[in-house]
Amino acid sequence: VVVGEANYEGIIHSTQAEVQRLMFWTSVLSGAAGHTYGANGLWQVNTRQRPYGPSPHGGNWGNTPWEEAYQLPGSLQLGLARKLLELYPWWRFESHQHWVEPSGTPENVTAPFAAGIPGKVRFIYFYKPIFPWSGNSIKVTGIEPDYAYHALFWDPRTGDARYLGTVEPDSNSCWQVPLQPTFSDWLLILDATAAYSQLVSAKERNQ
Repeated sequence: VVVGEANYEGIIHSTQAEVQRLMFWTSVLSGAAGHTYGANGLWQVNTRQRPYGPSPHGGNWGNTPWEEAYQLPGSLQLGLARKLLELYPWWRFESHQHWVEPSGTPENVTAPFAAGIPGKVRFIYFYKPIFPWSGNSIKVTGIEPDYAYHALFWDPRTGDARYLGTVEPDSNSCWQVPLQPTFSDWLLILDATAAYSQLVSAKERNQ
């Protein structure tokens, strides 16, 4: 499956950058082979001098010119997501919802979604923040004992990474995800390869 038409950023409501991130990561980590980003203003090919205007049904989707639409935040952020995936053999990623508790479903897309390559790398995206006062938490499960995973939070807004160190699972092969840097959506990466070193500095890795 390739997601060929998502809800365009800037169209009506509930389409801003955070929704673009949610759609991208839940789709890709559910097994989609691709995802198409779109922005309102691009698909109409609006210009400042000549907006597209009403559609055949008579309604107008908006007059944002393409020169502004292509610079909406979601465009940059999904571009960062693509660059991150290209550090890994992303075409080998498979969905593994059993790697995380709780886990998302089509009915609950704000819960975590997980995919990756066993023994190599795990990507876990969570849209809903961890709130320490509410008792909600995220647990990575089924961690293979023969691999040393390095953990990091990757910021889907900026592409910056926060190194968390080596994962030390408990006796049940589980690892409690620490509090995220800010109350927002984050991508958790568990990496048993050398690719993570391209995301964090040597100083961070040696601390």
